[in-house]
Amino acid sequence: MHRKFFSAVFLAFTLTVFPNFSFALRCGTNLLSTGDFKFEALQHCGEPVSKEVIGYIDQSNSSGRIRVMNIEEWVIKVSGYYYSLIFEGNKLVEIESIGRKNR
Repeated sequence: MHRKFFSAVFLAFTLTVFPNFSFALRCGTNLLSTGDFKFEALQHCGEPVSKEVIGYIDQSNSSGRIRVMNIEEWVIKVSGYYYSLIFEGNKLVEIESIGRKNR
């Protein structure tokens, strides 16, 4: 009983403390992953199909100053599949597969 309880608590703690690692996206021979910068996404995957500002985020730095950054969504096409890339400021924070679009 105690062993199961502690295992469940440990699992819950691990899932909340450690970040959720998104999958990486292969663009040709290059790998794009969360934490990469916009210029790396452009270099690796080319120009996006669309770019939209979808919101704003406030972020404070070590000096206590608050920066307001765009949250931007890029839609890119790689090997016939579409992917959504979410950037906070200049950093990639999320990669999501949108799927294949038939024409």
